[in-house]
Amino acid sequence: MHIICISNRHLVTGDYWEQLERILAAGVYALILREKDLTAQEYAVYGARLLQLGKKYKTICILHNFSKVATSLGAPNFHCSLPYLEAHPDLSKHFKILGVSLHTPQEATRATALGATYLLAGHVFPTACKPDSPPLGVKTLAEICRVTSLPIYALGGITPQTINKLKGLPLAGVAVMSGFMTSIDPGAYKENL
Repeated sequence: MHIICISNRHLVTGDYWEQLERILAAGVYALILREKDLTAQEYAVYGARLLQLGKKYKTICILHNFSKVATSLGAPNFHCSLPYLEAHPDLSKHFKILGVSLHTPQEATRATALGATYLLAGHVFPTACKPDSPPLGVKTLAEICRVTSLPIYALGGITPQTINKLKGLPLAGVAVMSGFMTSIDPGAYKENL
C-alpha cells in the first residue's frame, strides 16, 4: 500500500522545508504540494524547490491547483479538484500523472472519463481539517472503488488507529496530511501506518 503525503505548511511547528526533507527521506511514495493559499508566483518558488527535493530523494512530487505553474516548471505530475478538471478538461494532455480529489462514485466516474490517472477519495473519517463536513465513510469509499479501475487513495482522518478499517478495500494506498506535517519522526510515523 502506497503512502502519499499532502503538504500544509500551517501545521508545521519547525522549519517547513526541513520537515518536507524528513518526510521524503522517510520514503513516502509521493508528496502533493498542496499550499493552495499561496499566489501563483509564490507557489512557483515552492514548486521549483520541491521538484529539486523530489529528484534528490527519488520521490514522486505532485504539484497542485496551479496548472500553469506546473507546466511552466515542466512538472510531469498534477493534482486538482474535479471542478478544476472540468474547467480545464485538457489537463490529461499535459501531465503524466493526473490526480483528482472527489467524494462520490459519480465524481469518480466523471474524473475517470476526463483522464485522471489516480483518485483521492475523502475525507473518509472525521478530521480536524474539515470539522463541519461529515466524512464519506468506508461504505461510500467501497462504492467509489467499484466504479473505476483507477488507483484510489483514501484521504482524511487516516491514522495508525483508523487505517485498519480500510482492510479489504482495493485501494492503491492512503494520503495523509496532519500526521506527517506534525510528526517529529516521519519515518516512524510511516512505519506505524
